[in-house]
Formats: sequence, C-alpha cells, structure tokens
Amino acid sequence: MEAHRRDVSHGRPFVRLNVAESVDGKLAPVNSGKVNFGSDDDRSEMENFRAEADGVIIGGGTLVAEDPPLIIRNAEVIARRLAAKGSRHPKNICVCGSLPPNLTEMRFFTNTETEKLVFTTSRTPSNLIELARRYAQVELIPLNASGRVDLVEVVRSLPAYGVNTLLLEGGGELNFSMLEAGFVDEVCITLAPFIFGGRSAPTSFDGVGLTFENVRKLSLKSYRVTPQGEVFLRYDVLTEAPTITPSRLFSNGVQIS
Repeated sequence: MEAHRRDVSHGRPFVRLNVAESVDGKLAPVNSGKVNFGSDDDRSEMENFRAEADGVIIGGGTLVAEDPPLIIRNAEVIARRLAAKGSRHPKNICVCGSLPPNLTEMRFFTNTETEKLVFTTSRTPSNLIELARRYAQVELIPLNASGRVDLVEVVRSLPAYGVNTLLLEGGGELNFSMLEAGFVDEVCITLAPFIFGGRSAPTSFDGVGLTFENVRKLSLKSYRVTPQGEVFLRYDVLTEAPTITPSRLFSNGVQIS
C-alpha cells in the first residue's frame, strides 16, 4: 500500500515536532531537569527549524523545568530569518493550564527580543493573568473533556496570530497530546549516543499512550549520521491507520504493520 503523507487540514498551521533524545528515548536522566547533550550540529539543526517557523510552542512542564527563551543565536541564521520573515526570532508560544507564580523572574517572559503568546485557563488566578499580560499576549482557553487545555482551540486559533508554520519543542506531554489530536505533520528526532534509562525519566512522548489500533504510522524522509555518532531522523506522519492482524508468534498477541 502506498504511504500517504498527512495533509495539513485547512485552518491550522503545519506542525513540525523537533526533539533530541537518548537512544532509549529519554529527554534527561532521572536525577536532572534540563541537560544539554546535543552537539553543535544538533543546535544548528534546531536553529534552522526555528528560522523557518512562525512560532515555537512548548508546554507548561517545559516552561517551568527549563524556562527557555526560544531564540536563534547564530548571526547568519538570524540574518536569513530577517530577510525571509522580518523578525529575528519566531513567536514564543506556551500552553500552560496554570501559569507559574514566579513568571516575572522567568527568561521566557522577560526576554525583550521575543514576541510572546500564552494560552492558559481559568485555573490561573486573575491577578497572575494580568501580570503575564505585561510581557505577553495572553488568551484564556477552555478545558476539554479531560480537564486539560483544549488544544483544538489553541491550534485552530494560531493562523489568526500569523502562525502558519509551527515548531513543537515539547515536552513529552504536549508532544503526545498534539500527536494524539492529529496535529503533528512531521517528526524530526536527533538520536544522541547516550543511554539514560529509568522508568521515571521523561520521554519524547509521555501522556497516556496510544492503543495498538491508534498508533501513528511514519514514513522516513531522510536520515543523517554525524561524526559524533548522532543520527538525525526526519519522518512524515501518515494518514493511514496501522494494519492489525493476529500475531503468528504469540497466541494472544497482534501484529502491527
């Protein structure tokens, strides 16, 4: 069967997910929050993706754990982005059910080079919302049936803010939720030559997980191996559902293809 790339639905951005992980799929060791383990080559790849994007989006967990200003540092990449898009950096976007009380001390909010867009809910106290509005455009989003930020509302609203190409940079909860909702069109993974291990270590896709009938199929677009031993993988997310057949190896199992 011919594999079909997921076409971008009318009215939402093209979404590229970019993540660097250990060979066993972890974002960090068990005893640490943010760990930089990618090479300069990986940083360059990320900055090129940021240069192409109208906005970069992270979740509340990443906001608190890493407090990242989502910026480009390479002067040549900044110049290329200025020529193409008219701004030095993509719009910094965060989805957070409840904003952190120390936001006035956070680099994400206080960085003066970036334009910021924050989606939160009524769980954030009104005084904190007004405080956040000193630094960012803040939009209140309803909760979905699971009591989480309604990502459908978030993603469908982004073109109105000039975001037609969106770069998704985690963490694992937001990555999974976006994938589960069908909002991820391309997955770019840097496999770094480390093993972290640990059942509690964060992964690229956390959340509740997908049943075998609902797993997402990918089509490899390209790969590249660096002298440092990193592997850059680039996939399209496909529209077709997996084929489920009885396993020939296990009496109570299934074969996914």
